[in-house]
Amino acid sequence: MTRIKALSSKHLAYKINENDHRPPHVHVEGMGASVRINLLSLEIIDSETEFSSATLNRILRVVKENRMLLLERWEELHG
Repeated sequence: MTRIKALSSKHLAYKINENDHRPPHVHVEGMGASVRINLLSLEIIDSETEFSSATLNRILRVVKENRMLLLERWEELHG
């Protein structure tokens, strides 16, 4: 499965996998941690992550601000 970098912000990469499962989501990686965010509900999919609460809040803010761009990218890859 190929990961396509959709966005980057302060040492974090926001990636969407080709041929990935629904719901539409983005993988956020960086600083030795990762997390998946649902692009429809803006909820954290993973029950555990190494990101701090402050970093998770920043990630959620970036995903919310770029939600339409990320959803468009998801649709380009998944139809």
